[in-house]
Amino acid sequence: MIKIRIKTPNKIAIFLPVPYTILKASSSILASKKFQKQMHKWANQDLEHKPIPAELFNTLLNKRLMNEVIRELGNHKGTVLVDVKLHDGTVVHVKL
Repeated sequence: MIKIRIKTPNKIAIFLPVPYTILKASSSILASKKFQKQMHKWANQDLEHKPIPAELFNTLLNKRLMNEVIRELGNHKGTVLVDVKLHDGTVVHVKL
């Protein structure tokens, strides 16, 4: 489970536990062909730059690769991914 803690200087603290099953479900959505086509369309809206090939989204958003990454995250429990304190006093802490 990924644990996300956000503390603001206004005494507001938010804790979001994200189970690995939700990560796996979201990875299947990201790996779907329909979502990849939409990402390709969004990426190429700006015609001033060189167009991004669709194959890039097929390789980056590969369902098998994403499931392996999520499985490997589960093997490293307790690892701190993000520990940031912003200049306005907001603290963000993401831990496996």
